[in-house]
This record gives sequence, C-alpha cells and structure tokens, in this order.
Amino acid sequence: MSDWTYPERITFHDAIATMEVDFSGLTFADEAAVDAFYDHVGTRLTETGRRWFFLVIYTDCVVAPEVWRRFAERGKDTNIAHSLGSVRVDATAQTREAIRESAGKESFRSNIYNTRDQALLALGEMRKRQRETHSTAEETFLRVENVSLRFGGVKAITGVSFEIKRGEISSIIGPNGAGKSSMLNVINGVYHPQEGTITFLGNVRRQMRPHDAALQGIARTFQNIALFKGMSVLDNIMTGRNLKMKANILQQAVWLGPAQREELEHRLKVEEIIDFLEIQHIRKTPVGRLPYGLQKRVDLARALAMEPQLLLLDEPMAGMNVEEKQDMCRFILDLNDQFGTTVLLIEHDMGVVMDLSDFVVVLDHGEKIAEGTADEVRADPVVISAYLGASH
Repeated sequence: MSDWTYPERITFHDAIATMEVDFSGLTFADEAAVDAFYDHVGTRLTETGRRWFFLVIYTDCVVAPEVWRRFAERGKDTNIAHSLGSVRVDATAQTREAIRESAGKESFRSNIYNTRDQALLALGEMRKRQRETHSTAEETFLRVENVSLRFGGVKAITGVSFEIKRGEISSIIGPNGAGKSSMLNVINGVYHPQEGTITFLGNVRRQMRPHDAALQGIARTFQNIALFKGMSVLDNIMTGRNLKMKANILQQAVWLGPAQREELEHRLKVEEIIDFLEIQHIRKTPVGRLPYGLQKRVDLARALAMEPQLLLLDEPMAGMNVEEKQDMCRFILDLNDQFGTTVLLIEHDMGVVMDLSDFVVVLDHGEKIAEGTADEVRADPVVISAYLGASH
C-alpha cells in the first residue's frame, strides 16, 4: 500500500512513555512493504534516543502468509532494540494465532488484547512494575547464602550461593543429581539445610515450613504432577486459593453469606487464570482424563492461583512435545510480563533455558560451577565440559 510510511501511523505518547503503531487496514503483501514500514519505525525511534512501550493496533491488518516470517523478525528486532514492553490489539484470529506461534518459537511475549482500553490498562501495569522494580533495586528479592544440605553421608548441596532479582526469569541447570530440585526444596521449605541461610524479601531464615513459604508468596510445581485426578480442572485450581480463604469450616459447609461471597470471588480469579492459560474448554473435565501436557498446564494454573511473588517451576516442560513446549514458554513469559511474577525454573532443554532466562545458575554434584547471563554460561568452558558438551 502507498501509505505504509505515513507519519500518522506512528504516535508518541510522552505522558505514558508509549509509541502507538497503527497497522489498521494495511496489507503487507511482500517483504519490501514490511521492510519499508519497519525502516520508518526504526528511524523514528532512533531519533527519540530512548526506549518506549509499544501499543500496536492490528484492526483489519493483513499480512500475507509468505511474508509473515519477515514481519515477525522485523518486529522482534525492533522490540529488542527499542521496546520496554509491547501490547497488541484487535488482531484477527489468523494473525493472533501467527503471533502466538511466533511467541512460542522465538520466546517473546504475545500480550494480545481485544480492545485498546484493555491494552492501555496492561501498559499501565507494566509501567507500575517497572517503577516498583527500580525503586526496590537495592532490596534483595531472593538470596541464597552458603547453603549446604546433607542426607546422612550424602552431600546434596555444598556451599551454594546466588541471588535472584525481582521480576526476572532465572534458571538452575545441571546434570542429573546436581542438586537442582533439592535447591528448590530448600527455598520453599520442604528441606531444611544444615548450613546457610535464605533471604526472601528482606527476611532471613535458615528453616521454614512449606506452609509459611506459601504465605510469604512462594509457589511451587513439582516434576511429578500431584493433582487430584478425580476432580475437575476448576476444582483443582481452586485448591490453590486455599490460603486466601477466610471463612471457617462451618460457614463453608452451609455456603451462606460471607462464605458464599468469598468463594464466588475466588472462582472469578480462577476463571481469569483459566482464560490466561487457554484451558476454558477443559474447565469441567476431570484432570485424570487429560493428556500429560494439559495436566502440566493445570499444575501451573494451581500455582498461579496463589498469586505468588516467586514461582518455582521444577522441569515444567518435561515429557512435552515441541508444540506443548512452545505454549508453556509463552505462558511463562506472559505471566512474568503481565503479572510481574519472578520465576525460578529447572529445565533440561537448553534451547528453552537460553531463550527464557535473564540469569542462569549452573550446579554440578551439589556445587555451583557458574552463574551469569545465558550467553555467559553458554560460553563458559567449565559448563561446556561438565554439562553442555563440546557440540554446544
């Protein structure tokens, strides 16, 4: 189309630090059209000399299937270079599916909304979390200091220390038996270390019960799914709201007054999580009838129902096929972005780890052998020798 570089397609809203891009009615039929538009966007952004939140309007926008890959690549490059976070509005079903597929493959956040008002509310939450993150930059979110854990004469963890920053996605990697799951069990109170301390939100502790960890805002999924097989998806997720329910047993039994209002409020929150994880079609299905990948998603939903500040994920993609892994990657990115949830995960798929993680800790035989960004860890010769192998 002749108007793909029109200046009115791009609006900078200084008050909310947002660049609005209007693709409404445009048709991108070839790569030349895609490049021309994104070249213009890149020039405008470079001129500002700063980063912006992106609000992208897709109403009646058509991207030809043969140029979609180029469209997605240019969009991702623009986000990496200039964006603080992006939301997308009013995409067609076909475009919405293409964005989500790219999000899974390329590990970016889809953030698709039906209306501009919904997208602006999401942007407001992004800005709020960014301000909170900056204001608490000096506060320790999670610090593990010199933790050692033994089972009789077996050393599971030896003198491990690391820090996790608020709002990031971090990973613990290492070969089988490295102490990864044991470390998560220490953080959420399942195991009690003989030495060392855990500092969470400024509170220093050596030992904690899982119940207390949950009250402080730490949620956990496990390698082996521990759902209630005979209960529906909805009821399983409702169990994640248990700590937030105030009505006593008698009030809940008669289900009147405050107990009824409370449960309806909790069910509303659970329905939001069901929509977020796209499991509306199975909400009333007994969990035992679901395939493994969907059971994993329900397990994640139950953890999210606790509204955690720190989410511990123990091999969330184990046993999944490629499509299921892509979906789970997208959900992890989206929950981190939309809810501001800090994530610490264990995962053996190095492609997933390297794409998702802001920070990586490497364990081997219970000892920390490296830490840093994904690129730093991937290039570390000690890590290559102990875990990744020469081919990486």
